[in-house]
Amino acid sequence: MSSVHHLQSRLRSLKLQGMLDTLELRLDQAQKEQLDYLEFLEFLLQDELERQGQRSLARRLTQARFEEVCTLAGFDFTYNPKIPAQRIRDLAAGHFIQQKASVLICGPVGVGKTFIAQALGYPACVLG
Repeated sequence: MSSVHHLQSRLRSLKLQGMLDTLELRLDQAQKEQLDYLEFLEFLLQDELERQGQRSLARRLTQARFEEVCTLAGFDFTYNPKIPAQRIRDLAAGHFIQQKASVLICGPVGVGKTFIAQALGYPACVLG
């Protein structure tokens, strides 16, 4: 058991909190499923990558300063049939970011411009 504490100490020193958080779970899994060392290490590394990815997404969402986190799944396109639903869904794929293109959303008050802008921003944050 002292080797586990030693490993935990090293993970803390390296700031690998994702691995530290799931170490005991993965040790149990390794014993129950008879994982070899590489499989065990791969699971631990995946845990760390997921944790870092979640932290990066949270940081980008905070920096974006959205009023609220919105997705297009929550938008009622039937409310205003003039809104180009397919074009907006295409924009949500984020290709405009890779092309370094700008998106201009205009229209009268109350048609959902802010919601759509935030809904386009969320997948952009997910894409990094």
